[in-house]
Amino acid sequence: MTDDVMEKEPAPASEVSQELDAKLNETKALALQVLSSKPDNVDALFGLGTVLSEQRQYDNALEAFRLALLVDSTREDVRRGFLRTVNRQARAFADNGAFGAAAGTLEEAIDLVPDDLSLYRRLTHFLVRAGSHELALAAADLAVEREPEDPANFEARGYALAALGNLEGAIDAYECALHYDPKLVSAHVNLGNVLSAQGRRNAAMDHFNKALALDRDSPEAHNNIGNAFADMLELDKAEKHLRQAVELNPDFAQAHFNLSMALLMQGKFDEGWDEYEWRWQCPEFPSTRRAFPYPLWEGDDLAGKTILVWSEQGVGDEIMFANTLPDVARAAGHLVIECNDRFKPLFERSYPDATVVVRQDPPDPAIEQAGIDVQTPMASLCRHFRRSAEAFPREPGRYLVADPEKTAACRARYEALGPGRLVGISWRSGNPVKGVERSAPLELWDGILRRLDCRIICLQYGDIDSDLVKAMQRTGAPIYRDPEINPLESMDDWAAQVAAMDLVISVDNSTIQVSGSLGIPTWTLLSYVPEWRFGPKGDDHLWHPSIRVVRQPKPGDWDTVFNRVAHMLDQQRIAAEG
Repeated sequence: MTDDVMEKEPAPASEVSQELDAKLNETKALALQVLSSKPDNVDALFGLGTVLSEQRQYDNALEAFRLALLVDSTREDVRRGFLRTVNRQARAFADNGAFGAAAGTLEEAIDLVPDDLSLYRRLTHFLVRAGSHELALAAADLAVEREPEDPANFEARGYALAALGNLEGAIDAYECALHYDPKLVSAHVNLGNVLSAQGRRNAAMDHFNKALALDRDSPEAHNNIGNAFADMLELDKAEKHLRQAVELNPDFAQAHFNLSMALLMQGKFDEGWDEYEWRWQCPEFPSTRRAFPYPLWEGDDLAGKTILVWSEQGVGDEIMFANTLPDVARAAGHLVIECNDRFKPLFERSYPDATVVVRQDPPDPAIEQAGIDVQTPMASLCRHFRRSAEAFPREPGRYLVADPEKTAACRARYEALGPGRLVGISWRSGNPVKGVERSAPLELWDGILRRLDCRIICLQYGDIDSDLVKAMQRTGAPIYRDPEINPLESMDDWAAQVAAMDLVISVDNSTIQVSGSLGIPTWTLLSYVPEWRFGPKGDDHLWHPSIRVVRQPKPGDWDTVFNRVAHMLDQQRIAAEG
């Protein structure tokens, strides 16, 4: 759903001049003086509400406007002031990630001004962002019911349906919007997004191009066309359109972030990491920025200083970005790491001279006691230590250390299963957007499972009982699932299990980050359009020298990937036999 559909009001000025502030306070004083003797004076209530809104005292401003509307609901100026303030307060909540509070502001406004359908459309947007998808659809449906020929109402409905995963319903809704207004740029953009999510890239591109034909200066259209080209690995074209999007709207955070992905995938790390800093301004970015009072580290000399590095994003990202911790540990006087609770034992073992604390709220008191000089989110370290391909580690090695006793115990259990190399496998990605595309169903692994020269160990996390039973029925070859290891509960146990492997074969998920960080030989099976961190081609992986990449030659072609893996296993066996 684009900001056009949200009908966003311009935000108040970030700084009010002293002269204007004095005039506002004078107006407020006059309004309060009138209201002291005439509490139902609409003009005074309107003036007070207007001043309070400009001063960002939104709760008090809305109360003044409510009282005015209760006295005279026909005053259009009061109504406009009320709606402007409602939108400002909702936007302020949303900018801080409080989408539920933003939705609550709009719901209260609807009780007073139930005939303004723009409130329902905005409510739909914020309810989706708050995760209340069914309620969002109900709000959009009310707007459609009250004005069934307004294309903006159908756009809101499409947005809610897409959030519910009903892509066909979303397509119908966006097509209804275009039926009533074929020139509605935002509807073409949103319809293109849904078609792209279905893998119908040509149809999606058609609507993005229609949006551009209608408005060559639409940053949303350029942004989405850029994403579509990125999904087709046409990275030069992707970069061109994403640059156009940020040129047209320099504050378009999502376009900056998407541009960073396109640049990083091409190995343009210098500019790519700078653009990556826009991630914190993207409402859907999956991490919360830590509000520590220490200055952000900007690359200055760390000698003799204590730096706090705090984790962000998902488990796999946290492991991957920890790739830079050895650089920080060498450069700083002292390193403090705030991490996911599952990582604490692993990081303490890997960096014995560092202070390692669990990420929590309020923060661990050990952080304040450490005498922090500067702080940084973990991924931002790349701006200083990974600004070129040459800056990545080139020799196979490890930057995390598994528990040696646990590793030895795992290996003893697995070697007792019989002769052969210990090969750990993982076949499913949990990525909420691209997971299905990146997963390689276990049926494709049957040739590997039947090999007599390999003992297959399950490294896959999650609910996989059905997968394992069906594989055994098909092949008669067991996949050993260690009852003593639960990757979702103990990262330290999982790291020890992975470290016990001779080889790991896995799709792109957290497993490869664990094996790569431990320096374990790993073959990563990639879908045709991989994540930015793998680049568009090649069989190596900058982040982990122990990883070898096996790519799909065309979308969905896992057969070629598994044929190559079988050949690679044969080559290893022949080499081992001498």
